[in-house]
Amino acid sequence: MNMRNLSCLVAAVAVIGSGAANASTVTLSNIVAQWYDGSPSSNVSYFNNPSIAPQARWGVGANQSGYDFVIASQPIIYDVPPSPTANQVLGKFSHLNFPINSGTSITGIKLRITADVSINSVLQNNLAFNYGFDHWETPNGAAPCADGGTVGVGVNVNGCADRVIANWLADSQDFMIGSDVYTLNVNGFSLDSAGTNPFTSFWTAEGRRNDAYLLANVTLRSDAGGGPSGTIPEPGTLALLGIALTGLAASRSARRARA
Repeated sequence: MNMRNLSCLVAAVAVIGSGAANASTVTLSNIVAQWYDGSPSSNVSYFNNPSIAPQARWGVGANQSGYDFVIASQPIIYDVPPSPTANQVLGKFSHLNFPINSGTSITGIKLRITADVSINSVLQNNLAFNYGFDHWETPNGAAPCADGGTVGVGVNVNGCADRVIANWLADSQDFMIGSDVYTLNVNGFSLDSAGTNPFTSFWTAEGRRNDAYLLANVTLRSDAGGGPSGTIPEPGTLALLGIALTGLAASRSARRARA
């Protein structure tokens, strides 16, 4: 097989592969959120009334710190492929970063998102996706602060900022598109409702309410929790390319045998 024929074969594989990677629309609706499993558990109170934004609080008296989460406008829609998809705002996260009168701060807490998941307008199931929030309560008077800054400057204006990081948890549920297994991943925050300029470490100022938008995408379960943001080759396309290369090798072997 000469190079011209090889080029034609690869082009044909690309065309066939594009047909195998049929586009699907994933829609999340009837979304409900709740905080749970804060650590240490004895310090945390939960307010998960479905009629209000779910809240978690720690500390005693008027000066309590806590987390709030307000779900974004529904439905939330993703186009698959690629994997991961483009980010969408899942909701607004708030850290109420206030001194507490007694007790200790949390070191982490979890957020559960349940939603009706539809593929191409066909309801699949009501699924639960779980996320862990790592909370680092930093020393207020450290020099330098944990983020590398200085007390009294920028986000450290009222003392050294604390840090929040959100992670996808492996006990999240998943759904099928064709033969592929997908889940709803979280991959950071944004300071604006359009979800631009995402970041993973949310540094929150002392003595105030700190808001950011939690970003999520639909991704292959095997890639959830991290990994590159580029397009993942479709398994069907890879298989077809393998067949093409195998055929090329066989053709070359046959030509050598005839020589």
